[in-house]
Amino acid sequence: MKVSRIALFAVSIALMAGVAIAQAPAGPPQAAQTEGRGAGRGRGGRGPMVVSPQINSDRSITFRYYDPNAQKVTVSGELGGQSATLTKSEDGVWSATIGPLPPDIYAYSFNVDGVTALDPRNPNTKYGYGGFGATSVVEVPGDGPQFYDAQPGPHGQVRIVPYISKTLEVSRTVWVYTPPNYEKEKDLPVLYLLHGAGDVESGWVMIGRANIILDNLINAGRAKPMVVVMPLGHTIQSWWTGPAENSPNAPAQAFPGGGRGAQSGELQLFGKDLINDVMPLVESNFKVSKKAEDRAIGGLSMGGGQTLNVAFNRPELFRYVVMMSPAAGPQAEQQYPKIFSDPSIVNKQFKLFWVGVGKDDTLVGPGVHGFDAALTKAGIDHKFVVGEGRHEWTVWRHNLNDVAPMLFR
Repeated sequence: MKVSRIALFAVSIALMAGVAIAQAPAGPPQAAQTEGRGAGRGRGGRGPMVVSPQINSDRSITFRYYDPNAQKVTVSGELGGQSATLTKSEDGVWSATIGPLPPDIYAYSFNVDGVTALDPRNPNTKYGYGGFGATSVVEVPGDGPQFYDAQPGPHGQVRIVPYISKTLEVSRTVWVYTPPNYEKEKDLPVLYLLHGAGDVESGWVMIGRANIILDNLINAGRAKPMVVVMPLGHTIQSWWTGPAENSPNAPAQAFPGGGRGAQSGELQLFGKDLINDVMPLVESNFKVSKKAEDRAIGGLSMGGGQTLNVAFNRPELFRYVVMMSPAAGPQAEQQYPKIFSDPSIVNKQFKLFWVGVGKDDTLVGPGVHGFDAALTKAGIDHKFVVGEGRHEWTVWRHNLNDVAPMLFR
């Protein structure tokens, strides 16, 4: 099937007004989760009443897990660096309280006698890939709507677009956000936004809430209306289109979903799929500009490394580059000798080269600081930002909210 024949059949999941399906509250409405409320929820076929997670009035979270035969149950995840061992009651319900936590969206999972488990009482789940797995999600509310919460005003749409990758020889999908009043626009700028190794193409919408963040920024006049393209970062067939198989062209990879391809001096398979398959698809079927000054590329973690690989190999295609907690380090100097020996190649192309990382990020943080030092030493113009947080979505949502207003200015 040729790309030109692919019907956008725009499953136009019109994830308007907060993508209710993609990021539903954990269980019933928020009020039913606070202390003293929500009793009667999650009864199941047998066993006692179990409410989990429960948001308490001080913004702490009580987690519960029913298993009278378990020997040890713990809870951990993106919980502000906190974890806890649950205590078992006489009725077989294990419980622990973590926090209080700042208002935000948190991912977590249980470990039951050495086996990772989702919260069976919480239907709000983030998809995971490979060794990362799915996790449960809970939102701690603030005093009012947060920057990632749906607010009054016009909303954009998110469309799921299937395509056949000629590069990878598999069927895949790309998720495309179109801004409010898209039908009245033309030649819109476009941001290619990449996920990390633990996510798939739905990640920036279903856990990152990129569409709602952009809605709020655009409606407030803080960001320009833009199309956001979110491709699958792993070189596999999308399981939205069929069995998730590795591409027959995909080499063994040292880093999940990117590895050598994420940072090597040659444009790797993901980059080729993005440039040769995804970009032509988007530019043929959406009202976007084809000019480099109207293109941005950005990504988190693995996607940050892929952003570097694409931007340093094809700098003429983009004017804005955003790397959030990227899989990048000082070795980039050896991996991209042409760029580091002649920084004018990128300095004359990029209007913004933004690199950010959380101050408590122990996974990629040391490498990112080394990457910043290598860029500075080489004279490559960039903006380096160290903010709060770890290697978590609580960092990357804030990154997008901070950076999107800087694009296409």
